[in-house]
Amino acid sequence: MFEPIPEPSLTSDYLKIKENEKHRIRIMGTSKDPATFIQGWEAWDQDNKPHREPYELGKPCSKQLKDIDRNASPKLFWMFTVYHVDEERAKVFQVTQRTIKDPILAYSKNPKWGDPRSYIIEIGRTGSGMETEYTVIAEPPIEPPDQKIIDVMNEAAIDLRVIFGDGNPFGALTAAAGDQEDIKRKSQSVSLGDDEGINKPVSAMDVLGKLRDNAPPADDQETAPPMGDDIPY
Repeated sequence: MFEPIPEPSLTSDYLKIKENEKHRIRIMGTSKDPATFIQGWEAWDQDNKPHREPYELGKPCSKQLKDIDRNASPKLFWMFTVYHVDEERAKVFQVTQRTIKDPILAYSKNPKWGDPRSYIIEIGRTGSGMETEYTVIAEPPIEPPDQKIIDVMNEAAIDLRVIFGDGNPFGALTAAAGDQEDIKRKSQSVSLGDDEGINKPVSAMDVLGKLRDNAPPADDQETAPPMGDDIPY
């Protein structure tokens, strides 16, 4: 009998909602933690490559980014971490559409719903092109994410701030932690000479300071500016 071994379906680390699809997610990102939620401007060049910069409250995008965009009109985006309920995995979701943003904000401001991390949201799409429509429906019950969800998100170690430097956000927090461990090891093995040429112990902060002084500025260390006070999550 012809029975090939079932092959795993290919899924993306980034949530893309295609026509006639519905996805059930928990929004796990919050503006209080810029590793999980960023706002920015996004431009697409003639080679179909994205370019991004952080959004600053009340300020337009830079002229440089506008000149890069093939339509001379960069878009404002939200990017945040989510837990995909059906796939049981962490993903990154980027949103530019007001028809998705506004309902999420409405739920978050409604005292009967509140923090979007505490309930499942189903996002659906119908149509294509100019006929595209999105639906955003919050599902009860309202309860904090369980430990399984928290473990999945922690394991993904996502740091969205590296997006502004064209970095891969998945595992970026783990890499940053590894950098800190490397600094600790250096602090134990490196000594700084004083004015009399006598070596003395140095702290991790001393080493970090010297590394920072000698290192070029890193774009991926940019943090997203805070969201307005009227946005609670």
